[in-house]
Amino acid sequence: MTIRGSLTPCLLMTLTLALPNPVPAQESPQRIGTATITYASGGSVKIISRSGIGSVSGDSDLELEWIMVNDSSLGLVFDEAVGARGIMDGEWFRYAVNMKMRAVAPVRAFEVRVLTFNVWRDFTGTLSFTELEELESGEQRAFDRKWGLYGESRLRAHQTSVAYVAKVMLGDGTVMSADPTPALTIAQRLQESVTLQDLEPEVEPVGGPIAF
Repeated sequence: MTIRGSLTPCLLMTLTLALPNPVPAQESPQRIGTATITYASGGSVKIISRSGIGSVSGDSDLELEWIMVNDSSLGLVFDEAVGARGIMDGEWFRYAVNMKMRAVAPVRAFEVRVLTFNVWRDFTGTLSFTELEELESGEQRAFDRKWGLYGESRLRAHQTSVAYVAKVMLGDGTVMSADPTPALTIAQRLQESVTLQDLEPEVEPVGGPIAF
């Protein structure tokens, strides 16, 4: 089954209802080249403050849609579902991602990128996270990252993200760069006008101190 074939019913329904359809649940992972594509729900789109008082999109029953591009040939894979969610951290609005990673070879550093889309399937940006930390083959570890924003408008409409490992430095110093085709293919199924340049990380905005 190809990606195009699996998304065609969604596209037809979008034309009929004039509303974007959720990313379809997959009974089995799909493949593009050496990459495996999986889909998962990230839970509610509601953005609740750290204190639990106040929320954005609090009356919505929509769920976050997380798409993961995993390529074990890079030496590092997502061990669980990964995607971006919106959070209120004091007076700041942020994207937050919890990445549970598993090394399939010795790793010294890596970069993960997360492409974000709003509820209308508009591409809204590329988040990037680089970690310089050694992992032994078979080792599992979680990494948290937050990106600050000036206001809530971008997060209020956020729903879908596409996460992939972009670069890995292996234990012997070899640098592996991901083939961007799988991530770009998935992104273009959401918005056709997404380009290879869009996969490059954006300049991080100034949004108060980042909590690690």
